[in-house]
Amino acid sequence: MDQIQIIAECPLFSGMTDMEIRGLVEEIRAIKKYYRKGEVLLHAGMVPGEFGIVLEGCIHILREEFSGSTTLLAQGMPGEIFAEAFAAAGEPSLVTVEAARDTEVLWIHFGRMMRRSGTGRAQQILVENMMQILAKKNLFLAGRVAHLSRRTLREKVLSYLGGQAARQGSNSFEIPFDRQGLADYLAADRSALSAVLGKLKKEGVLTFRKNHFTLLNEDVDAENAGKGGKV
Repeated sequence: MDQIQIIAECPLFSGMTDMEIRGLVEEIRAIKKYYRKGEVLLHAGMVPGEFGIVLEGCIHILREEFSGSTTLLAQGMPGEIFAEAFAAAGEPSLVTVEAARDTEVLWIHFGRMMRRSGTGRAQQILVENMMQILAKKNLFLAGRVAHLSRRTLREKVLSYLGGQAARQGSNSFEIPFDRQGLADYLAADRSALSAVLGKLKKEGVLTFRKNHFTLLNEDVDAENAGKGGKV
């Protein structure tokens, strides 16, 4: 796929023509950089003036613990944006961003983008899109807090899966994590997570294969998550 098409899939440029996107990318002097698997794009504690758009490959967004361990918070695929909240706020990054495989990123300077001259259609769309992106990121983080605030791992799992079902409008859906990734997202041990999923499957609450899940009980939600025992 042409990289302009990938950039066009990024929510930041939603509603723009390819010509408008090319003009903006050139005017704000966006920079492409290539990273090998395992290479760090952004260290926790850095104040990024730029945010990134994944063009090729995949990134992992990690939280580094005091003990030296890391927790996977999210991953970014081609067309997805990252570090925009820290760049917008001018605050130190709370996360480390690492290339999960060989990856190419388009870096955009936030201040240069927002100070871009012009009040035309493309500029208006750009500002509106960025506001929506930041708002959705806040909602995403609020959702994760809601999942992690559940008392038991069973409740956390059902809260997350119920949220995914609601978001995708179906009781049968795929999640963006493998088993280890889901364990990291829920701040849980992988073996404990597997035990919970196995128990839920045995009870007829859900079925799953790899990252595809089907909730068999339409009433499964955060309020019902604790029923049927604790783990």
